[in-house]
Amino acid sequence: MRNVYLVTATQPATLRQSKTVQGASVNATRQLFSSVVLATCFTSAALAQQSPVPVLVEQVREQAVERSLPLNGRVHSRHDASLSLTLSGQLEWVLEPGTLVRKGEVIGQLDQQPILLRKAELSHLAQREQVNGAYLDKELVRLKRLMEANNASERLVDESESQRDISRLELRSLQARIAQLDDELRRSRLVAPFSGVIAQRLKRGGEYVNPGEPIARLVDLEQLELRFQVPVSYLGRLQVNQQVAFAAQGGQLLGETPPTQQSTVRTIIPAADSNSQTFEVRADIDSSGSGTVIAGQLVNVSLQISSGKATVQIPRDAIVLRSEGNYVFRIDEKDKAHRVPVEVGEGSTAWVSVRGKLSRGDWVAVRGLERLQDGQTVMRRES
Repeated sequence: MRNVYLVTATQPATLRQSKTVQGASVNATRQLFSSVVLATCFTSAALAQQSPVPVLVEQVREQAVERSLPLNGRVHSRHDASLSLTLSGQLEWVLEPGTLVRKGEVIGQLDQQPILLRKAELSHLAQREQVNGAYLDKELVRLKRLMEANNASERLVDESESQRDISRLELRSLQARIAQLDDELRRSRLVAPFSGVIAQRLKRGGEYVNPGEPIARLVDLEQLELRFQVPVSYLGRLQVNQQVAFAAQGGQLLGETPPTQQSTVRTIIPAADSNSQTFEVRADIDSSGSGTVIAGQLVNVSLQISSGKATVQIPRDAIVLRSEGNYVFRIDEKDKAHRVPVEVGEGSTAWVSVRGKLSRGDWVAVRGLERLQDGQTVMRRES
């Protein structure tokens, strides 16, 4: 009887190691996939369970872009005059520079003595003519009575009446000359045509002046205007009553920031300077701010110029700037945040035009963006 042996083949060691490595790789892949799925589910569940993020929102608008055009300007007084007299003579006195005057007050005066002497002479002549006229009136009445009694001729009556009429005309002439002297007395005083300050005294007491020769310069401190030059290419972009912001120059030297003030365009002068190719604009300065600037002062002007073409605009604070691209968070009607990529265009200080999937009336988040994620629920609050 033979012995039968059962022989079992033994696998090589390298083959066993290869199968072991392949099994471990499959298990690792399965574990990684399970981890990703679990992480995704956990993140979604976490977002769903998080409390709404408070954000400040602003509505998207559609309008023309306004650019701020920096310009230089100067403050002028609307009433700035070199005052003179219409008479010649010796000045008696003129007010000191810096003196505040009201409309109608006397600034300076000529020596009135020569005029007063002539007036006194004519007044005496007029009084004498009045006495003579009264005598001639009585004489005419007496001659008429005599003529009625046939004791005087008609020729005598006519001569008396003629003398009476000549006396009356002479009296009127003297009165007219006296009125002229009164007018000269009035015009010998330099009167302020408006309220202001004596900015310059060009003549002093004792000097002789001719008609029309400047004596003093008067400047109104209240009614101020801003004058600045604008390039002709912007002529069609300006409007009367448009607001113009400005600030005084020079405060930076003292470490101060001059306050920004407002003015209103009153006049646009459509005549260009042939050298600078600019036209002049004049704007009224609000009387409440007239005390902070003075006539002749240089100012920095910030003129808002509209592009004329309406574009979609959002606040600058709504844009999230990243190296991979800029985006905003649009808030839908269910208070869900949606990340929207945008391209930034032109804009002003606070608002900027953008291109992206945004429309007029949409709401975008402008505050609270730091913790906001796509698809997250928010608690909106309008700015």
